[in-house]
Amino acid sequence: MSTRPQPVARSAQLDGLIHEASRRGLDIMDGVLRQTRETLQQQIDQTRDLLARDARSRVVSVLVQSAPEMRARFPETLQRAFERELGDNPVTTTLDAGPSSIKFEQLELMDEQDVQVRISAARGLQQALQDAEQELTELNTLVSSILGFDQVRPERNPFRPEIYVEALQGLISEMQGDSAAQTQCRQIMVPLLGKSLRPVYQELLAYLKMQKVQPVRYAIQRGAFSGAPVVGHEPGQVSPIQTAMANGPAPVPPPQGGLAQQVYAGQLTVQQLHGLVSGATPDADQLVQEVVKLILASITGDERILPPVRELIAGLKPALLQLARSDLHFFSDKQHPARQLLEELAQHSFAYDRAEAEGFAEFLSEMRQALAHLTPAAGGAPETFERVLVRLRQRWSQADKRRLAQQQAAVQALQQAEKRNQLARQIAEHIRKQPGTVLVPDLMVDFACGPWAQVMAQAQIDGKVEQPGAPDYVALLEDLFWSVRPDQARQQPGQLVKIIPQLVKGLRQGLESIHYPPEQLQNFLDQLFALHQGGLDSGSAARSLKPAAPPVARTWLAPEEARDSGFMDDLGAEETPDFASTVPAEFPAEFPATEPMGLVEGENDDGQVLPDEGPATAVPALSLDQLQPGSWVELLVSGHWMRLQLAWLSDNASLCLFSSAGGSNHSMTRRMFDRLVVREHLRLVTQGPVVERAFDAVAELAMRNSVYMDIQADPPA
Repeated sequence: MSTRPQPVARSAQLDGLIHEASRRGLDIMDGVLRQTRETLQQQIDQTRDLLARDARSRVVSVLVQSAPEMRARFPETLQRAFERELGDNPVTTTLDAGPSSIKFEQLELMDEQDVQVRISAARGLQQALQDAEQELTELNTLVSSILGFDQVRPERNPFRPEIYVEALQGLISEMQGDSAAQTQCRQIMVPLLGKSLRPVYQELLAYLKMQKVQPVRYAIQRGAFSGAPVVGHEPGQVSPIQTAMANGPAPVPPPQGGLAQQVYAGQLTVQQLHGLVSGATPDADQLVQEVVKLILASITGDERILPPVRELIAGLKPALLQLARSDLHFFSDKQHPARQLLEELAQHSFAYDRAEAEGFAEFLSEMRQALAHLTPAAGGAPETFERVLVRLRQRWSQADKRRLAQQQAAVQALQQAEKRNQLARQIAEHIRKQPGTVLVPDLMVDFACGPWAQVMAQAQIDGKVEQPGAPDYVALLEDLFWSVRPDQARQQPGQLVKIIPQLVKGLRQGLESIHYPPEQLQNFLDQLFALHQGGLDSGSAARSLKPAAPPVARTWLAPEEARDSGFMDDLGAEETPDFASTVPAEFPAEFPATEPMGLVEGENDDGQVLPDEGPATAVPALSLDQLQPGSWVELLVSGHWMRLQLAWLSDNASLCLFSSAGGSNHSMTRRMFDRLVVREHLRLVTQGPVVERAFDAVAELAMRNSVYMDIQADPPA
């Protein structure tokens, strides 16, 4: 899915706010520079070690030399950063990213200075959120308003603390002096910047209130998630490691001894992880043991994985410890056989929502047999894990072949339907723009823009347009419109009688080409007959006096397409359908009785669920755009939750296909997906790699510990 950010609205209010925030950068820098010098001087006065005093004195000299340029450049650096955030290349458009977050795989690409930059950034953000959380929360509501959003988007606020921190970090990196001097300045200046943002936010709030800016509301996220703990950043879910991170590490004694001897539960640091991944840490046995223990704790603490599978994974600890001691690539290589084995064990287990589920006992037995080969004596080499992985993949592939065959037929049906629907929408738009359409009864216009547009689209796809002997569906449509226009048909009643038989025959052939339901076809012909027999005279068919508004652009599937893909009909389903089986309704009714399709209550013109009116806006907590093939969800079916995996998603995320472990298919439109999420009948189980998130959770725990130790070792004045 595209990650291009939603465009924002530029206005005089926004430009004035950028100017005001940039101007305040001068005062911020003055304060930070002054307090940094004071802090360094206090450290010099309190230090008895002459070498340390000289080192800090050199840092003061560097700071004094760099101060004028930093003071002059900070406002313009801020303005460029603000403008960038409003463009199409912001630092991030997600809530869970920023300088304080860290990925395990990033450690290998970082040097010691990069590590310190991240720690300092995390300290600055922590300080800003601690001191200015209330002001920032209110500022988000007003800034989102002037950016043109209808609900709060805190990640799009160009004045959020991350932007200030990034701007200052860039200037510090260009300071005179060596990296050690820059590091010392960074450790002091970035947290001081975080403390200085509260008065800035207060002034920005005052400016926006003077401009009479009205706040937008925070969205209430409603039940898309199952509540099971996960590893990583997923909203509303925490792992045991994240709980420890939230509570903060316990006070620790000053570091003593070598790096490998400093590893205790809850005290792992980013510096230690960096040394492990980069290979710079000698005698890292204790460090390896702690990291492996934390990774496994994160995976086995994930309650989405059934307890018997968690026990199997926990039982791999001796073999994984033996492997990691001899092969540090386990920590740096995402494709390492041991990591892939753990990942595929977890992912395949997600097909089962309970231990009593059909097929789970057989799955568990196969896992136990395969993993029995991974003893500490035999598990010390990656080749051992690879052999077990290959054996399991062979077993899984046999079951997957059946699923894939059924999925392929479903995907082909959905792709065909999507292509036809996209073309039909274009044809319908063209029909509605024709001047003569305003004189045609709305009923006939809706038919032309609905079923008949599908007929014309299918003919184009099949290459049957303008071929010798091929039906002329455009001419048939012209005859249809002529036959129901009183200003023309009454003047030539003989011509009307002459064309009706061929018109009806052509309409039947066309609708049969898309397998239009016979009952609906007959219903339409009955209404057409009524028009021809005098319905216009009686006024029973109102004539359009203005261009008819287009109906909701919904996706229509032919009955066999719906059958092959397990399509869940969503037309008019004001109550969530009871999907007692994977067989769709008798007809995927997109054009019931060919009546005009108005908006279904609670939806907009795109078929998306509208938020409820009330004190706070309710929106889906999960969007189809957020899912990736392989994501697992649960769907409420006849009062029971069914575990399904996303097998296919159309390019524009308008159609999706899910499949169960047993091979049954369930497809739906984006509109249906949103409705099920809002009504808490569909929820996310998992998406993305489990093992990678476990590694990242360990890295974030280490970041929290590093920030805490950094504060303890060198607190700012």
